[in-house]
Amino acid sequence: MSYFRPKNETEISQTIKKSLFIGQSSIVTSPADAIAFMQQIKSEHKSANHSCHCFIAGTPRESSLWGYSDDGEPKGTAGIPMFNVIKHSGLGNICIVVTRYFGGIKLGTGGIARAYSSSVNLVLNDTDSELVHLTCRKTLSVPFHLTGMIEHQLKKFSRVYVIERVWFDKGLDLILELEEPSVADFLAALSPYQHELSIAALS
Repeated sequence: MSYFRPKNETEISQTIKKSLFIGQSSIVTSPADAIAFMQQIKSEHKSANHSCHCFIAGTPRESSLWGYSDDGEPKGTAGIPMFNVIKHSGLGNICIVVTRYFGGIKLGTGGIARAYSSSVNLVLNDTDSELVHLTCRKTLSVPFHLTGMIEHQLKKFSRVYVIERVWFDKGLDLILELEEPSVADFLAALSPYQHELSIAALS
C-alpha cells in the first residue's frame, strides 16, 4: 500500500464572529507524537478556550492510529468534523490542532462544526504532500553459483535495497528492504530459481 503524508507543518488563522481559530499541523508517526504535539499547542495557548485535535498517526487505513477530541466544545462539534476532513483527504502521518479564542458571540453547534472543519481545510490547503511506499524486509539465502545472477537482478530494481550481506559456507544471505510496489515484480524475477533459493520475511 502507498499513501500520501505531509511534507511541511502549517499554521493558519481565521476569525469567525469575533472568535479566533488557529489551526496548526504536525507530521506524526504515532499517537504519542500526536498527543505530545497537542499538549505543546495547549501550553502555547494557555488562555485559549479550547484546543481541539484530530490525527491519523500512521497509514490512512490504520484505525488504531486515529484520534480526535472536542476539548470541551459541545460533543461532536469539533473532533469528529475535523477528523472527517483529514480522513477524506487521504493523508496519513498528520495531526491538526485547532485552538479557539472565544469572541463572545455563540456560533451554535452547526456553526462550531463548520468553523473547526473549515480551519482544518485551510491547513490542508497550505500543506504539501509526498507519496510514501511501505516497505518490508526479507532474508534471501542464495547458493554460491547463483550469487552473480542475484546481484544482477538487484541492479534492476531501484526500490529493493540490500541492508546486509552475510557470507556462509554454502553461499550468501541477503537482508533486503523492499518497497511494496516492487515486491511482486522482484519475486517474479526470482521465480525461475525459486527451488534453489530461500526467502523468509523478517518481522
